[in-house]
Order: sequence, then C-alpha cells, then structure tokens
Amino acid sequence: MANGQKVEGRLNRIDDFMVSLKMADGTYRTFRTEGANAPKVELRDPLKGHRDLLLTYSDEDIHNITAFLVTLK
Repeated sequence: MANGQKVEGRLNRIDDFMVSLKMADGTYRTFRTEGANAPKVELRDPLKGHRDLLLTYSDEDIHNITAFLVTLK
C-alpha cells in the first residue's frame, strides 16, 4: 500500500482494474490496481514450478509416468 501497510490474503479475483482478496478471518477486501495510489500487487503461486515443468514433458514422458503409477496399485 502507499502508506507501507502490507495486506495478505487468498486471491479471490484479479483483473486489469481490481484485485480481491479473502482474508484469514473470512472477510473480503478489494483494491483498485490503477491510479496514483494503487498498491503493488505481488502474487505467490506455490504450484508455479510444477506448472512450468509440466510444459517441458513430452508425450513419451507422460506415458512413462502413467505406466509407473499403474505399477503402484
């Protein structure tokens, strides 16, 4: 925030104009993301590494992983 306050919550919605968060206490807060007093928005996605890695797998890799998982039954 412009005053240095940090707000954290679970992302509910984000678009070009607003970001909406669900706070730990269950309430929702919405902030405008444009204009002079717009807060800096920092998104942290704990699954980003996994999603990026998924794009590097070939069809053969997916086949091999699936074949391995079947053997675990």
